[in-house]
Amino acid sequence: MKLLIYPDISDQDVLRIEASFPELDIIRPRSEGEALAYIVDADMMYGTITPALLMTAQHLKWVQANCIGMEHYIFPELLESPVLLSNVRGVFSDHIANQVWAYILAFSRGLPRYIRRQVNREWNPEGATIHLGDQTIGIIGLGGIGREVARRAVPFGSRVIAVDPGVFEPSEGVEAVWPLERLDDLLKTSDFVVICAPHSPETEKLIGAAQFNRMKSTGYLINIGRGIIVDLQALTSALQQRQIAGAALDVYEIEPLPSDHPLWGMDQVILTPHMAGHGPFVQDRRMDVFIENIKRFMLGKDLLTQVDKLQWF
Repeated sequence: MKLLIYPDISDQDVLRIEASFPELDIIRPRSEGEALAYIVDADMMYGTITPALLMTAQHLKWVQANCIGMEHYIFPELLESPVLLSNVRGVFSDHIANQVWAYILAFSRGLPRYIRRQVNREWNPEGATIHLGDQTIGIIGLGGIGREVARRAVPFGSRVIAVDPGVFEPSEGVEAVWPLERLDDLLKTSDFVVICAPHSPETEKLIGAAQFNRMKSTGYLINIGRGIIVDLQALTSALQQRQIAGAALDVYEIEPLPSDHPLWGMDQVILTPHMAGHGPFVQDRRMDVFIENIKRFMLGKDLLTQVDKLQWF
């Protein structure tokens, strides 16, 4: 069998694959032109598939993406083809859940305002704090990341509820899972609304002006899912008008966020540059998933992280 890797990965990662599958013919093109030439008879691919590459491939049966979000992989030709698609969901879940709780803890202890006061050399201890044992965490999307966020709520005594179109049984720390049709109920009930959902046709602009109107005025929005899920202008207006208490964002409808955007100057906002998944061992975990999927593919078994191309996840 032939594996095409494009864009290229490290020699160390390739050595891991070769050690596990010495019989595999591994091709590492250095340019898109080379990739177009070599993909003709490739059986599998690791990296980024394009319409041109797919059209050229004659034997391709499976593409392993090196990311979780599938919006850049879902194009008509791939949807219509029998080629399998898998991602690396799960490799970032603990890192991103820790980031979510960093936001929650920062808001609960008033750190955004104290950091700004520190920058201004201002000694002012005034400001409310939040007791997390009295708070409800509402999670939109109870996948791997959402479950990790919920599990971390247990020691703090926070109540956790969730909405998800395909999950019906609560996981550790979750009191109830509702269908997506009950999103309004979650928004009205939650003190922290945490978006962990992937980008899909169903989640584009899921949160806009109407949804901010339903949130508590003391509520916080946290988005570590995908930027396109939240209408950025509606969020900005809701914050400016104090419809909600604050927001923490790692993903944005526009990336990078323009330097003149009003969100940069808001006291009640935490902004991070799409880095919540950063952490040690991520690349090793990617390779763990890929190697397991190669084993399954060769044995004709279901892939560990196969994507439903119609649902985008």
